[in-house]
Amino acid sequence: MQFASDFQGSQVDTAVWGTCYPWATAGGCTNYGNTKDRELEWYQPSQVQVSGGELRLVAQSEPTSGLTQAGAPMEYACRSGMVTTFPSFHFQYGYIQVTAMIPTGAGLWPALWLAAANEKWPPEIDILEHWANKFDSGMYLHPLVGKQIGGHIILPNVGTGYHTFGLYWTKTSLAWYYDGQQVFETSTQVPQQPMYFIANLADDVAGPGTCSGTLHIKSVKVWQPPN
Repeated sequence: MQFASDFQGSQVDTAVWGTCYPWATAGGCTNYGNTKDRELEWYQPSQVQVSGGELRLVAQSEPTSGLTQAGAPMEYACRSGMVTTFPSFHFQYGYIQVTAMIPTGAGLWPALWLAAANEKWPPEIDILEHWANKFDSGMYLHPLVGKQIGGHIILPNVGTGYHTFGLYWTKTSLAWYYDGQQVFETSTQVPQQPMYFIANLADDVAGPGTCSGTLHIKSVKVWQPPN
C-alpha cells in the first residue's frame, strides 16, 4: 500500500490534506471550472472536520464571503468542505478505494475524483459524482483528447450507509468498482500522468432546504504496482 488515511484524532492532518484547490488562497475556494452547473459553495477549512474515526465534509446553508475567479468580493449562498492529497501524494496507476457515506440532501453534489498533478485540465477521472436524491450516479473520464467517457450508473442504496468506491488504473484501462463489484470500464484515452485525489461536497441549487448535509469518509487507500 502506498497511501492510507483513516482519520484518527480530532483534526485533519494538513501535512497530508489540503482543504482547498492548490491554486486557491488561504481564505477558501470554489471550483470555477464548472460553468454548466455553477457551484454555489465557498469551501472553508472550518467545514473539514475529523471525529469518531472519520472525515466529515460539512455543507451549511449560510451566506459566506468569497471571491470571483477574477478576485473580486462575492457572497456565496453556502459554505462547505473539501480535501485533496495535492500537498502530499500524487500517483500514476494503481487501485484507489474510498469508504464513504454519500449525502443526498437537496442541491448537494458530492464527488470523489482525481485531478492532474500538473494543475492542467484535462484529464480528470471521476470515481463518483452524485446529485441530491437522484436515482443514478456519475462515473466519468475527461480525457486529454476527445469527448467525456462514461455516464450515469445505478448504484444500489448509494445514499444509505457506508460503501466502497474504487478505481483500478493501469496503462491501458480504467475500471470503476462499487462495493467490490466492477460497474464500468474503459480503455480509451487512459491518462498517462501523475494525479491527486479530491473529495468535495458542492452545491448547485439555491433555496430553502438546500446545501445542508455531510459527506462522511472513513478511509482513503491507494495500492500501487511495483516499479
